[in-house]
Amino acid sequence: MTENTLQPADSDPAWSWLALSLISGIGYKKIRQLSEHAGSVQELLKTPAEILVSKFQLSAKLAGLLAKATQTHSFLIEKRIIGETPGIRLFCPDSSGYPLSLKQISTPPSVLYWQGELENAESPCLAFVGSRGCTAYGKQQTRRLVKELAQAVPEMIIVSGLAKGIDTVAHETALECGLKTIAVLAGGLQHIYPPENKNLAAEILKNGALVSEFPLGVKPLARNFPIRNRVISGLSIGIVVTEARKKSGAKITAAFALEQNREVFALPGRVDSSASSGTNSLIARQHAKLICSASDILEELSLFSTSTTQLPFNFETTQPGLKRINPDDLNEIQKKIVLALHDGIEEIDAIHSQTEIEMNILLATLLELELAGKVEGIGGQIYRLAVELDLPTK
Repeated sequence: MTENTLQPADSDPAWSWLALSLISGIGYKKIRQLSEHAGSVQELLKTPAEILVSKFQLSAKLAGLLAKATQTHSFLIEKRIIGETPGIRLFCPDSSGYPLSLKQISTPPSVLYWQGELENAESPCLAFVGSRGCTAYGKQQTRRLVKELAQAVPEMIIVSGLAKGIDTVAHETALECGLKTIAVLAGGLQHIYPPENKNLAAEILKNGALVSEFPLGVKPLARNFPIRNRVISGLSIGIVVTEARKKSGAKITAAFALEQNREVFALPGRVDSSASSGTNSLIARQHAKLICSASDILEELSLFSTSTTQLPFNFETTQPGLKRINPDDLNEIQKKIVLALHDGIEEIDAIHSQTEIEMNILLATLLELELAGKVEGIGGQIYRLAVELDLPTK
């Protein structure tokens, strides 16, 4: 993408697209259709309501809304806030800085709020998505793949959604490896979600960007996340699903990617792990290509390593910031539990079946481990490790 001023000039079509996008019931396709009929979005907004009715066959209500779009309170407030917010860029499909890859999807964002660096259009973007409640396996493999990609293609840009779990690991690892990263938000740029990722968002701004199609003050409502997911895939040449449950939002992103003719890759997991049921399903139904290393991704995308060394295939990647413990330092019951969690067994019934620990003792020990900061419950009687295990190498 090319550089642009921090805020569009009054003559920039981005303001016109913004005004139109704030009208309820009119989306990208309708705006594009009407603006082409009128000659441009600016000319469309100058067209009297009666002409919009007679010539464009719009309803009187919609014609009235279009004719007054740049005079509404919501538009004037949004324009003022954009002007007062440092570093915000506003793009529309007619802007030179609007990502070309997004123009290629069926329903591009009518406007795109961009905060941070603007990247070279030739830099490949690859999305990483997965479950918020990921396991140690999901974290380790996400880190490994991003590190391998950084070694092979240092100009690669990692795209994700700033959510807990896989998204967070992908962003953090990209920054750690010197890659640029883009976080696509499900709310306005004034609402970083989850709140605990505010520091991560600040770090991303130093070597990447925060992106949203929602007005600055919009909160990250549940209905916005699927809408956001199509932008994650739309910005990218492919998406990597490293760990996803059966009903994970990552599967929605994969569906968008397939519809957008993007490559979809999935990392297989244990067949008895609910944490990988979504990724395994994508592979089984041939909705995603099975991968084991970054080389599989690069080969499929015809991207070639700039390194002369073989990419590593190391399953013992450590996540920084997590405490390491030796399972031998725990009592026998605690050791059985953490080893089961390390193997991706995380639902209470599955842990009970694997360890053969009496349920009342199992629940009490899990509580002890939670209080000690070694395990965390993520809801629905599902648990995961909050530490890295210091296991002997084989």
